[in-house]
Amino acid sequence: MDVGAIIEVKNLQLTMAGNTAVDGISHVFQLNKNIGIVGETGSGKSSLLRLIAGLEQPNEGTVFFKNERVLGANEKLIPGHPKIAYLSQHYELRNNYRIEEILSYNNLIEDEAAISIYKLCEIDHLYKRWSDELSGGEKQRVALASLLTQEPEVLLLDEPFSNLDIIHKRKLLSLLRNIQTATGVSFITVSHDVQDILSWSDEIIILQKGKIIQSGTPDNLYHQPVNEYCAALLGNYQLLSTFHQTFLELPEIKPADAGKSLFIRPGYFTITNNKEKAFKGTIKNIEFFGNYYLIEVLIDNTSIMISSATISNSIGEDVFLTSNIDNLWFL
Repeated sequence: MDVGAIIEVKNLQLTMAGNTAVDGISHVFQLNKNIGIVGETGSGKSSLLRLIAGLEQPNEGTVFFKNERVLGANEKLIPGHPKIAYLSQHYELRNNYRIEEILSYNNLIEDEAAISIYKLCEIDHLYKRWSDELSGGEKQRVALASLLTQEPEVLLLDEPFSNLDIIHKRKLLSLLRNIQTATGVSFITVSHDVQDILSWSDEIIILQKGKIIQSGTPDNLYHQPVNEYCAALLGNYQLLSTFHQTFLELPEIKPADAGKSLFIRPGYFTITNNKEKAFKGTIKNIEFFGNYYLIEVLIDNTSIMISSATISNSIGEDVFLTSNIDNLWFL
């Protein structure tokens, strides 16, 4: 096992209701990293998380935590590993219990340390409330605090942002960073929210049909996807089968790239006043997304999408574009 690893999975296979949920996955999860797992619905994200937590029984394969095998759900009376905590997207708090009862039942640490965690999670004012009286965000923070008082080394988060509005989502991200600073816990997060995963993760794993298709840093996967599926998961993109003469003059284009399509994202181009080595086009459409504009520019019968913080041009107006591409990427 890798010296810096905290969890290793080998050839994991899981079949549910006759369908393959996880298909031969092997991977090493490094210590002290935020790892994001993304993929389309049904790609096996949550199933992989539950296998790692010991909450499912694999048909084949093994999960190791610090060189020790994690027992599957069928091998323990109460499934799960004491150092691997799993936070469901449904939070799963007991109904008709006071919060102080739920917290007390699960607490494994000294009261003073537990109180510090409750304050960190901003739930110390909820002790006397009933579980069915809490909002979704409050339930999530109570469930999170309850898990942390069991002193896990790894926290698995299953779609933690899915039921939150943007304000509470930002609060949760800030809370998770504070928790990591205070406790040193490692996070493995499943999410369909691309922006959260890109900004939060040190490593991203992309799943499709139960298999790992690509893994690496957010920067690498965003700019160099291995295929269109990976490209689409991480944001707006385009594939250009024909490109402007300026591209053809670049030394990065090699004979081996013939027949491939040039991969671009909206941030790869900028509207410029400098006409030298620029593309002339016409603005076809402008959409406002709050902190940026998405501008569609028609060049040589090809539409190119551009993101810009500001826009002083109008639909129908001619503009010039310059490329920000440092390394061309082809699919």
